[in-house]
Amino acid sequence: MFKKISIDLLAPFLFLAFFPLFFFKLGQSSLVSFDEAWYADIARNILKNADPINLTWNGRAFIDHPPGGFWLTTLSYLVFGVSEFSARFSSATSGLFTLVLTYLLGKELFNRVVGFCTAVALSSSPWFLFRARSGNLDVPLTLFFVVTVYLAVKCSDNKKYLIPLSLSLAFLFLVKTAVPFTVLPVVLFILVTSKKVKIADIKKPFLIFVIFVCGWFLYKHLKQPGFLRHYFKIGLPGVSVKTSFADNLKLMKEYFHNGIGKWFWPGIASIILGTLTFQKRFWIFSILFLSFFTPFLLSEKGHIWQLVPLHPFLILALFGFFWFLLERITNLAMEIFNKVGKKYQSAYNLLNTLKIPAISICLLVISFYYSYIQGKRSWYEFIDIPAFISDEAILSKEAGKYYEDLYIDGDFLPTAIYYSEKVVKQIQNEELKGIFEKDEPFLVITYKWRLDRLEISEAEYEIIKSDRDKILVKKASTGSNP
Repeated sequence: MFKKISIDLLAPFLFLAFFPLFFFKLGQSSLVSFDEAWYADIARNILKNADPINLTWNGRAFIDHPPGGFWLTTLSYLVFGVSEFSARFSSATSGLFTLVLTYLLGKELFNRVVGFCTAVALSSSPWFLFRARSGNLDVPLTLFFVVTVYLAVKCSDNKKYLIPLSLSLAFLFLVKTAVPFTVLPVVLFILVTSKKVKIADIKKPFLIFVIFVCGWFLYKHLKQPGFLRHYFKIGLPGVSVKTSFADNLKLMKEYFHNGIGKWFWPGIASIILGTLTFQKRFWIFSILFLSFFTPFLLSEKGHIWQLVPLHPFLILALFGFFWFLLERITNLAMEIFNKVGKKYQSAYNLLNTLKIPAISICLLVISFYYSYIQGKRSWYEFIDIPAFISDEAILSKEAGKYYEDLYIDGDFLPTAIYYSEKVVKQIQNEELKGIFEKDEPFLVITYKWRLDRLEISEAEYEIIKSDRDKILVKKASTGSNP
């Protein structure tokens, strides 16, 4: 009764309490290079071009990732308009829904308390929360990882979830390049070990998956013949058998530890020890982690944000194993009291009465205590901070008021493109002087000291706007009004 009623009543209020973590001051700072401004502009181009399939960026086709994640941002634009807030809204919303689905997955594999504690703890995972507040693909990807595994687990008992599973899996493949392949082994494991799912049952769901995913692959391959090679180059960067597995493992360990914080070591221990129980629910985590980590062991080019999809599963394994362990210990004590006779019957009855509430309270205390510690740090590091509008955003937006071509003398191409809404050219150090030798008028975002060092006369340009150490200049020419 404690588990069922109390947690079910508390969960909706808790998820409402999580809103500030994901949405407070979400749009107050300018978008940054690389991915945020980059992806925001790609989503905006879907609206401009009225083409949700063929993505473009800076006047060229974009094929690094499928369109699914950008569709979510485009929907945000349709509702809220194009802004920093709407560029991040789909990711933040995905983060909040990931907590809900993690709770449901935990309830399905273990119980409500485990799911609830996992959701609370996940909200404190530094890089999960950071990426959820950033306009990227990692947290939408994480959401559909959790949804897919949840629906696969539901299919074990009810075949009606096979169609939703196929749709979730298909969209997962349309969110980000290559990574979704790592979920296939665990989905197959869940379905193969199910007593209710037969091969005939998966024909229609499989066909749906093939139509959406393979159809998209085939279309892109026919339109851009080098697409498949580029797909795996982006999705599996630097993968090679000629690499140091030990160094790669150490790097991934550091990334994962820093990304998830205090949940790392207990979670890893729970994955390992849970495997030894030979229970299907723990093998789900083991297979997923093995599948997900294998490409990273073969590559030295992994990044901390690429491990975010594992965060909910590691924390769920942690609280699931804690529950399993404490329940086993309590049951063992009860068995001992029961065997020694009536003398300890009262102790047996007390344990039997308090077992579930005591374990629940123990897990809730652990979850809330360490979540508060980590969440407080995140709150002051990247949530409740002053608004920051970059000089790159200010000058690029000003450049958008002029018709001339825009050059940038720096590594902020996505920001310049997003805020100027122009096709932008990035120049290297030695090219700055060369463009001033052209006859055509142009704009360039650069530094005053760079122009002085190259001995470019002030008569050759006009400073339109300056901000901090950067300036927006226009090459002196007639007829270049905004």
